[in-house]
Amino acid sequence: MSAKSRLTVDQVDAKCLSYLRDEADGLGKKAMELTDSWGQAMFILDRETVERLFNVIGFSEDVVSGVYDGVCDIAYVKHNVSGEPDRAEFTYHALDAACLVLRGFTDLGAALDEVDDGNAEKLIAEERPLFDRIMDSLPDYCRNLMFSPEVAARVVTSLGGDVSADKLYELAWLFGGQNTKDLEGRRGVSTQFIRAFTLTLSATV
Repeated sequence: MSAKSRLTVDQVDAKCLSYLRDEADGLGKKAMELTDSWGQAMFILDRETVERLFNVIGFSEDVVSGVYDGVCDIAYVKHNVSGEPDRAEFTYHALDAACLVLRGFTDLGAALDEVDDGNAEKLIAEERPLFDRIMDSLPDYCRNLMFSPEVAARVVTSLGGDVSADKLYELAWLFGGQNTKDLEGRRGVSTQFIRAFTLTLSATV
């Protein structure tokens, strides 16, 4: 793990918003790597959702009010909409990275390197109230978007963790209350679970 300082969420103040600019290259590259981890799917987040999630995590109001623009200024995704000016967006793939950067992490590819099959359940159980708050604060549609646990494992690996697809499938049931399997054996875990799992860890490791 490489970090300027491993701050707790309540130690992060408005001055730490400058870390988003300092680490813009790494944050943008990590967001694009995570886009690939999700099969090149992009999920655009609006300001209200971003601010709600960072508030639920426990960041101060000064940080919450600045994080959306701080990440959009990196301009790693350009959104073209007919009849409107092009604009940069904040996607789900920057949530974990932004949380970690604000806490002082500089090597995002090693940030969760202490998380593995042996301790993932314990780490989430210890932070269950936060995990549940994040689950409840994600948009409703996230509950019904199912991705393979292999996708979830790639997302965790991108941040340095080593949690298997089988373990994540188990944890999605244990903590998220659902998973899926189709007639040909394809397994699914919800976007809601994956996002809450990695964001809880990014806020607390």
